[in-house]
Amino acid sequence: MLRRSSPLLVLGMIAVVASCDNLAGLSGANGTPVSIVLMNARTRGTGYTTYPKVNFYTVSNAQFAFSTVVSDTCVVGAYSATSVATNNATPIGAGAFMLAAVSGDTDSLYKATTSDLTYHPTSTVGMSFNPGDSVWFDIAGDKAGFPALQAIGRTAEPYTIIRPTIPPIGQPMVVQWTPATDNNAAMYISLIYAANGSSTLNAQIFCDFHDDGQGTVQAYLLPALSASSIPFVMQAQRVRTNLLVSSGSPTGYLNIISTFDFPTPVSP
Repeated sequence: MLRRSSPLLVLGMIAVVASCDNLAGLSGANGTPVSIVLMNARTRGTGYTTYPKVNFYTVSNAQFAFSTVVSDTCVVGAYSATSVATNNATPIGAGAFMLAAVSGDTDSLYKATTSDLTYHPTSTVGMSFNPGDSVWFDIAGDKAGFPALQAIGRTAEPYTIIRPTIPPIGQPMVVQWTPATDNNAAMYISLIYAANGSSTLNAQIFCDFHDDGQGTVQAYLLPALSASSIPFVMQAQRVRTNLLVSSGSPTGYLNIISTFDFPTPVSP
């Protein structure tokens, strides 16, 4: 799914999107240390799990994700289920492991031996938690990498969403869902369809909405969706972000990005 982010000027740099494709890396370790935390909700029985993935980089510039900045508009773009974001930033470490705590579990996230140095739980099941509760991270830090930092942020809460119907020609489409409980959330919605006579899903209307329970897809974007040779597929994602800044020198920036997706993936 597409992502949108907002520019935030911090010491002359502009910070990281959720897909990590807007990181400008350095050949050495003399840039600004930044971290991206990605965690989504997954169903497991009658509850949920999450599998936090944490990466640390040194960058010359980047772009952080902010769930408080959305446009309440939609755009048309290409869609590919196999597209992979690029990232040329230099990975750095933050200690051999870090701690993560959610409402239902506390676990250690260990640094992978792969080239991206991703920190994650050892079990693919991840951590049991209640979406909407807070998550806490304790990063020991590395003198040659990311500094020590303790961070806390709220995770994205569950919601229900109604599949919209295609309206008559010339009328907008209204999408409705359970609204967020505060203003620090955004709702991303993608309507995926087959364009130009294709028999596969190759295009999408992507919308970023304030998470107030309702969004409108402009009428002029809908003819291609209506003409799709196969029924459109809807994907939705509630996003909550938190930006934390370390004290001391060098200053590190950690962007926690929590999502609750529809359809919600199933935990291993």
